[in-house]
Amino acid sequence: MTERAKRLHEAAKKGVFHITGGGSLFIAEMLSTPGASRTVLDVRVPYAEPALQQLLGKLQASACSDATARALAMSAYLQAGRLSSDAVFGLGCTASLATDREKKGAHRAHIAIQTEFATHALALNFSADRAAEEIALADALWQFIGILLGDAPPAETRSTRGEPVWHALISGTQKAWSSGVHDGRLLVPGSFNPLHEGHRQMVRIAEERTGFKAALELSIGNVDKAPLDYQEIADRLSKGQEALDRPFWLTHAPTFAEKAALFPGATFVVGADTVVRIAEGKYYSDPAARQDALSFLGDQNIRFLVFGRLMGDRFCTLESLVIPSALSQLCEGVSESEFRTDVSSSQIRSSF
Repeated sequence: MTERAKRLHEAAKKGVFHITGGGSLFIAEMLSTPGASRTVLDVRVPYAEPALQQLLGKLQASACSDATARALAMSAYLQAGRLSSDAVFGLGCTASLATDREKKGAHRAHIAIQTEFATHALALNFSADRAAEEIALADALWQFIGILLGDAPPAETRSTRGEPVWHALISGTQKAWSSGVHDGRLLVPGSFNPLHEGHRQMVRIAEERTGFKAALELSIGNVDKAPLDYQEIADRLSKGQEALDRPFWLTHAPTFAEKAALFPGATFVVGADTVVRIAEGKYYSDPAARQDALSFLGDQNIRFLVFGRLMGDRFCTLESLVIPSALSQLCEGVSESEFRTDVSSSQIRSSF
């Protein structure tokens, strides 16, 4: 029994722990101290990268990164909410510690806590042998989890308070919220991580084509990725609005069928790669489900203004795509002569 684990269990804070790459001493101490059932709802250790991807979906950063730790914490928080009706938390930890082979990067760890009210994140660096680094990580995790008990956060912790509407969107009790007055007629969906010149050109052309004012649509959840945490939402809203003076719609609408239900009659500004994903069978339970989804888009009078994208080594426009006729009938293409930019958010992120 340890006093720090006893203190946590006596506080009866219920949570889920998603921990990878290190942290075994923390888990053992927590579980071996009597009263753990008052704290621990679930512990998962997705050690192999395929296990991590299975838990989080498509990774947007390296396995050991701040973004991945926050995604683990959010995933843990959502799982905690499914397991308990009490106020819950999720803790995520991803570490790259000393091992029996030469490591390419620094010995480090990223830890995060997600609650209904805030996202907390902290980066750590180590320089020792594995045993010493595991002890240091366990000590850091115990200090960090003190945030839940009212302790001052460790130095260098980044804490982001969530707006009530963000929590409502994450939980699904609210489906959409706009940062400004907007009619929902012309929407540019995306991750905007970051928003770049290509987005600005697409907005300009779309507004000229349609005569409507555009807004950016950011879904808190995504079919390929973990839900966004409060820090991620705040960063993307702040940077996006700084880069382009347009309203943001935050939604809980990962699929275009869900977006269509929220915005009937809307025109969505998309890249050719997005149109291909809408048509891909892997996103539907069977061909009939895909046909039903495409028919629903038509019934909702949805239109797609399709911009070319570099896909592999080829710049593809709407005319070069092979997609179901039910989808192509909803699409209007923008020619390569009118728009071509090979920049993408993922390329920008990889350059940092």
